[in-house]
Amino acid sequence: MNNTNTTCEIDVVIGSNIRRVRELAGVSRRGLAKAVGVSWSQLKKCEDGARRIAAGSLFAVARALNCSMDEFWRGIDTGEPTVLLPEQSDDAMMVARNFDRIPSPAHRDAIANLIATLADGGALQPAAE
Repeated sequence: MNNTNTTCEIDVVIGSNIRRVRELAGVSRRGLAKAVGVSWSQLKKCEDGARRIAAGSLFAVARALNCSMDEFWRGIDTGEPTVLLPEQSDDAMMVARNFDRIPSPAHRDAIANLIATLADGGALQPAAE
């Protein structure tokens, strides 16, 4: 659990959803706290929305309660995404991870042009220096 003084409305909703799922599962606060490795008072603060819960701890709570992570997001309007990210292949991710590690700007430009040429026949313009 993350110790932070900055909580918001979403933390309150997530906390109340943790309590709801815990109670529906018939698990005591002490039992859940023990299962995820925190004190019952830390868990109470998270359930009350007075303490923000870390993603890893939220995942541990979901596993301990045998529920989907989606249960904790009930009542939160996520709105429409502003940018839809396309799916990327493992090869594309490998290229992206390693591209900025290439020390030579000339080599990076050459590789970018090669990829563009192979992809659709068009070359990228070299970056302005």
